[in-house]
Amino acid sequence: MAREPAWRVFAAEYNASKHFIKAEEKKKPSYVITPIGAKISRLFIVGVLTEVRVINDEVITARVADQSGAFYLFVGKFRPRARQVLESTPVPQFVAVVGKTNVYRPRDDLTYVSVVPEYIKVVDEVLRDYWVLDTAKKLRAKIDAMKEALNMEHPSIENLINLGFSEKISEGVITAITQYDKINVEIYEDILKNALKHLLPEYQEMGYELPSVNDDKSNEIEDAELESKILDIIDKLDDGGGAIYSDILDESGIEGPLLDQILDNLRERGEIYEPYIGKIKRV
Repeated sequence: MAREPAWRVFAAEYNASKHFIKAEEKKKPSYVITPIGAKISRLFIVGVLTEVRVINDEVITARVADQSGAFYLFVGKFRPRARQVLESTPVPQFVAVVGKTNVYRPRDDLTYVSVVPEYIKVVDEVLRDYWVLDTAKKLRAKIDAMKEALNMEHPSIENLINLGFSEKISEGVITAITQYDKINVEIYEDILKNALKHLLPEYQEMGYELPSVNDDKSNEIEDAELESKILDIIDKLDDGGGAIYSDILDESGIEGPLLDQILDNLRERGEIYEPYIGKIKRV
């Protein structure tokens, strides 16, 4: 049996998944179906390792952040190499992970997805940026295929393939349409744009264009300026162990709720982390 390909997806897409196709036979793959059309048994992710927790002698969990959110890793006793890498890697660090999907459903209307690592390696920022570009390209293809399928009177894999989409994407999109009642494509256009806007302008020369989404550009500029201001303050106040939250609050002159929102956004994108409670540090 051929090994399942490892999908490249952003955390926000993967974590939005609510449907799961369980294998009916042993050694057959199970699949997580994302709302935009990825049919995932295995996945390849690159991001910032921001947290590692030893739950007990057999279980360790970790968090890997990309520009859209965070993947949650679950390592059991049968993955000693993955556990060794996680325990020996200082946080924060860029890592690449190849792993299998993992689904926990405490009840029928609640689904949690995570990743069981098969392979983990420390990488650099350049590889992370290439992963973002490649993942953005694949998300763009799924968005285009989903738009075409939703406009069809009778959407089918064959019709999408005839339009030039790959068999893998065509199958995933049609599966998603059958599993999800309502698919909001604009959400994934926003994910795509937000992931790309944090990269250097050179990505435009590689042919990756931002999706045409109606945004309040003045708000985007203001948010970016505030985030840049907070990052500068963190750098200024960091004595080596991180900047104290109350000092950031005083130095910035920003109200607490707004500062919390800015810090949450930066944390979700893997730009900052908390080495200790109440202390903030740049990645």
